[in-house]
Amino acid sequence: MKKLFIILSTISLIFITACASNPKKNTSPVTESSKREQELNTSNQKNETSHKIQDNKARDTIELLFAGDIMAHSVNYNISTYSKIYKDVEYFIKDSDLAFANIEAPIDTSRPASSYPNFNMTQKYVQAAVDAGFDVFSLCNNHTNDQGLSGILETIKTSKSIEEYAKENNLNAYFSGIKESPKSAYTYNLIESHGWKILFFPMTELLNRPDHSDYINFIKNDNSSRANFIEYLKELKAKNPCDLFILSVHTSEPEYTRYVTESQNQYYMDLIDAGVDIVWANHAHIIKNRKVIVDTEQNRDKLIMYANGNTISGQRTKPDFASKNPIGERDNTGDGLFYKVKLKKDNKGSVKIQKAEAFFITTYINTANEYVIKPLNQDFVDYLYDVPRSNWAKYIERRIQINKDATKDLIEWR
Repeated sequence: MKKLFIILSTISLIFITACASNPKKNTSPVTESSKREQELNTSNQKNETSHKIQDNKARDTIELLFAGDIMAHSVNYNISTYSKIYKDVEYFIKDSDLAFANIEAPIDTSRPASSYPNFNMTQKYVQAAVDAGFDVFSLCNNHTNDQGLSGILETIKTSKSIEEYAKENNLNAYFSGIKESPKSAYTYNLIESHGWKILFFPMTELLNRPDHSDYINFIKNDNSSRANFIEYLKELKAKNPCDLFILSVHTSEPEYTRYVTESQNQYYMDLIDAGVDIVWANHAHIIKNRKVIVDTEQNRDKLIMYANGNTISGQRTKPDFASKNPIGERDNTGDGLFYKVKLKKDNKGSVKIQKAEAFFITTYINTANEYVIKPLNQDFVDYLYDVPRSNWAKYIERRIQINKDATKDLIEWR
């Protein structure tokens, strides 16, 4: 019999909105408010830059961070330096051993950057995410073939260039999800970190255009395709013994809704039964629930993240400051989730979740009209009142409560 719980004592699940973060300097003052914002940023600026520890010593625990969709609308490029996007949250990203994110666009350096409906990112935009501490990236989603076949092939070249950039700067960068030819096998990553062997496989159930799908880890959402894919995953894991099997699913479910269909949930459970340890789903562009499955027979904990929202985007250009309950589609797209999980293994094959931490973030439009990520917490609210930007302060207060009420962390015993 299955039982579903919101909170359970045997697994230490800690759900917080965020720790304090020091806002950074804004270099483009325009109004009295922007001057005050610059003064506060300057006075709070740290004197040191954090770096992800690269000792890679073997241990029985590992901390993983899962973000959501990294997007690039035209407004996201209007910033003095891309590093500012992550400046106030990179300490949390770099505190993990491996951080995962979805790149929601091709990275074709032979073409200019472009926005909706046919996205294309610049190399430096993605490198900023690597610099901020992200390590593992899915390249397959509904926008993967926005620039056609040449865009896919150029993305492979660019991702290899970013991997070299990461090595030169003592960083990590792993990309997968697209292929060099239709006959090539699906692409995935085998990652060794701190004595852990991790198998990461990204796939998408949805493409905005049907051409060149055989260059992508594309799995149709019909029953037959899903059944064949499950058998493939069983064989893949058998050929690649690992401590953790992580599957990124760019789901075919509707965008902008928190609801998860029963059929989709059952599919995720079937993937778990097939040997996947963590299902990391995205596409909704808003935050959904998380669920830990405690498998008492295998003595392993499994995890499903139904959607972690947007990590960065330009979908919320006009926050609904007037509403006392700003829950429209565009308002919801402005928030995201960093979900950090600490796991522990033993020599008998047991893997248990020791801690899960929900760190809510929001895309803030500063007084220089730059889109940057901020912690969605009371410290940020206090900062906004000090600037002062009271309309933003009141809005963020409401968004904190909305996210607290709208999603849950669930636990299921099996």
